[in-house]
Amino acid sequence: MTFKKDLQSDFKKLISFRESAGYAVTTYKSSLPPFIDFCGERYPDTASITKEIIDEWIGFHPYNTINSQAVFISMLRQYTKFINALGKKAYIPDDDYNLQRERYIPYTFSDEEFERLFDTIDSMKPRVHKFRRDIIIPVLFRMMYCCGMRPSEPLHLRTDDVDLNTGDIYIRQTKRNKDRHIIISEDMRHLCIKYDVLVGQRQWFFQRWDGMPFDTGWMTKHFHICWDNSGLIKHGNPRPYDLRHAFATRNLIRWMDEGKDVMALMAYLSIYMGHSELDSTFYYIHLLPDRLLKSAGIDWHQFDGLYGEVPENED
Repeated sequence: MTFKKDLQSDFKKLISFRESAGYAVTTYKSSLPPFIDFCGERYPDTASITKEIIDEWIGFHPYNTINSQAVFISMLRQYTKFINALGKKAYIPDDDYNLQRERYIPYTFSDEEFERLFDTIDSMKPRVHKFRRDIIIPVLFRMMYCCGMRPSEPLHLRTDDVDLNTGDIYIRQTKRNKDRHIIISEDMRHLCIKYDVLVGQRQWFFQRWDGMPFDTGWMTKHFHICWDNSGLIKHGNPRPYDLRHAFATRNLIRWMDEGKDVMALMAYLSIYMGHSELDSTFYYIHLLPDRLLKSAGIDWHQFDGLYGEVPENED
């Protein structure tokens, strides 16, 4: 068995182990296979992962952000620990590889930015011979914003997970492997019905031309294409994930404008968004405009010191 095949076999065992234990595997599947391919191509006759291989990979594959590299090191550390647990040798990245992650500040969309962005999304041109991205993308990004989903959640929806009669969506294998149900608005349900008729029979609700679900890299690429085509000027780094943040903050603003008890509604918002801890939901109060920070709808004695941070892709 070659070095690459050996690594691939161990990786499959790791994924199988984590799935059987109820742990998420999505990040492992996106982070580690390129590294395994690199090991096989550059070091076909090597017996194990070494420190030198890891160092060369990091130099060969520079990451866009400190957070991205930190995620890779975390995944690699678990993978190499697993290989050692199998009775084999692999260098486990030590503390010298630890990176201080940057705190991510969600992008705040103005009303004008939302209008121009979705106008551009709705104007996406189809691509011949592959798939109707002009049909998929408007529904996909509206579902993320209107339902406060994480980027991976709509992409992993099967057609059976979306009840077009009731508007119930079953989100499975979410962060920390906690499944949940959400109810979508009537406008969103009717849009999904129209979309379903147009795209026809399939396994995945948003399905690629080859019968597989789209990945988050594809989603991010098309989000930036739409942003660039809109002519909007960035005052930060807008990402698909920020549609989820916008869902939370705009619901809070609406509740305040309507004079509702925001503190009483926070638990419902937390459950809907799939937060494991309430303080992740309280974080969004910190993102509200200054004019709302003194709102009577917020119990500041309860809120003070409670909200936490939402690092990149954590919530």
